[in-house]
Amino acid sequence: MLFLACGLAVAGVAWAGLKGESAPPLGQPEPSLASPPIALLQPAPETSLPAVEPTPAATEPAPNLGSPLLFFALRSGGSSHIRVQPSGLTSQYPLTSGDWDDRDPAVSPDGSRLAFASSRGGGWDLYLMELATGDIRRLTETAGYEGRPTWSPDGLWLAYEAYYGDDLDIWVLPVDGGQPTIQLTDDPASDLAPTWDPSGRRIAFISYRSGFPDLFLADLDKPVDRFTNLSQTPDVAESDPAFDPSGLRIAYSTWTDGLEQSWLVDASELAPVEWIGQGGRPSWYPDGSMLTAVLTAPTRSQVVAYGLSPDRAPLGVSVAGQLDGLSWTATANIPSWAAPADSAAGAATAEESQPASRPGLVTLAGVLPDGVALSQTAFEPFMALRQRAGTELGWDFLGQLDLAFVDLNDPLPPGFSYNDWLHTGRAFALTQAAYQAGWVEIVRQDFGSQTYWQVFVRAANQDGSHGEPLRAQPWDFNARYSGDPAVYDQGGTRKAAIPSGFYIDFTSLAAGFGFERLPALNNWRTYYPAARYNEFVLTGGLDWLQAMLELYPPEAIATPTPYQTPTQTPTNTPRPTPTPWWWRWRTPTPTLGSTPTPGAAP
Repeated sequence: MLFLACGLAVAGVAWAGLKGESAPPLGQPEPSLASPPIALLQPAPETSLPAVEPTPAATEPAPNLGSPLLFFALRSGGSSHIRVQPSGLTSQYPLTSGDWDDRDPAVSPDGSRLAFASSRGGGWDLYLMELATGDIRRLTETAGYEGRPTWSPDGLWLAYEAYYGDDLDIWVLPVDGGQPTIQLTDDPASDLAPTWDPSGRRIAFISYRSGFPDLFLADLDKPVDRFTNLSQTPDVAESDPAFDPSGLRIAYSTWTDGLEQSWLVDASELAPVEWIGQGGRPSWYPDGSMLTAVLTAPTRSQVVAYGLSPDRAPLGVSVAGQLDGLSWTATANIPSWAAPADSAAGAATAEESQPASRPGLVTLAGVLPDGVALSQTAFEPFMALRQRAGTELGWDFLGQLDLAFVDLNDPLPPGFSYNDWLHTGRAFALTQAAYQAGWVEIVRQDFGSQTYWQVFVRAANQDGSHGEPLRAQPWDFNARYSGDPAVYDQGGTRKAAIPSGFYIDFTSLAAGFGFERLPALNNWRTYYPAARYNEFVLTGGLDWLQAMLELYPPEAIATPTPYQTPTQTPTNTPRPTPTPWWWRWRTPTPTLGSTPTPGAAP
């Protein structure tokens, strides 16, 4: 519990005890944090919050900004890394690289340093880059997770989200390591995504303490009752707040009715919100005249910009791909050591995707069931994804599949369309046993009228060395058996609480190797296999017909050979039929199935 003194010197935060051990995953012992996380550069926490020197609120846009820079994280080849791009230009300059993930870039107020989150050390920790030299210093090294850093206006402190003892909370650390870390929130519900007020005395964040994600404001100068709920919307999920340069408004995003949208709210009182436009992860242009956001599509995303003043038209920002986090600065220069990225690197064209000759099928050795195969085009990307997923998870998640290539003359499960990508040899379906055993969580995402799923897989080691905590409530398909007709009709419901533990975002990982998710079929609410949460496809820029022509002659696609009945005599006489291969796709029962055995990566 926090005990605070008045004024700029705020006192009284004792190390809040850890929330207890989580249940061991599927019969395995789970390491727990029996003691506070070990900070690499900080001593043990004490009882005071930082006194940040207030800065005057901006009343007019700053003149002569020059060319502000946009920092962002872009995923490519299975990893996300940080890049910088000048406004109005298309050249991108990579700042990090390696076989790990770097994201959540946050530029210091003076533009000299970049704070970010990275998994380069095993688990997720915070790092600091000197932009002039590219030197990187590690700020945290804990048996937990740290991410989403945000700077105090004097550049001396970072607020961030941290996962210790099965709970996400907001923490504050000194950048120079000379003072102890401070725990700002200590609620059993998740507190995440902080953003620091330019005046230095408030921090906005998202909290589930009301039972659903709402926008909260923490006043650092209040000794009691410091937290204020600014949104109070039980039917809308808020996320990703960002203070404007004046500190008067907070931009944030919501996801409802299949649309992700950005809004503005007065930071000083409960006032009517103002709609800005579509997109999430909002970020302010340095002079406050424009707001940029990430417009997310099912398989990619792009940056969009909205002008907020009558005399300021939106600035064209040409950034697209798998994006994560935006951070503008008007004071930094492009580092002299950074070389421009090849904009065409890794972008396969339709011509490049078309092989000179028809590819064959390759059996996936070591993958169950025996004999499962993929097209030669998809074989190497799949094996690379399998290797990377095994390394990230600590077990061979792709060592067992439900389906891969299905011959055109073989029937798909009832309810599937004739033109399913499984016929092309470019798609595979994850084993549903992993979901039934509790190793997989599925988060529902609606894009307009279409439903997609984000697949998260539980890491074998739950000590923080692999994966990160979930940030959203997963979907529970088995809730259809609860006896509630409304839940049955909607195909399940969201879980009441976010499961504890560390997970890998498999959907994003697969996309880095070219494998895209597919939308659920229209009948998914009443027919479980039609959800298609476990099917991934390597389109390579082709449509279904083009992909089919890689394996089949045109006449075979136009008139597939039908399955022959046991007798040519039309009759309604019942007869025994063999169990079809797709019987494994039957609607599951609430009883958990077999548990996949974690093992070494392939």
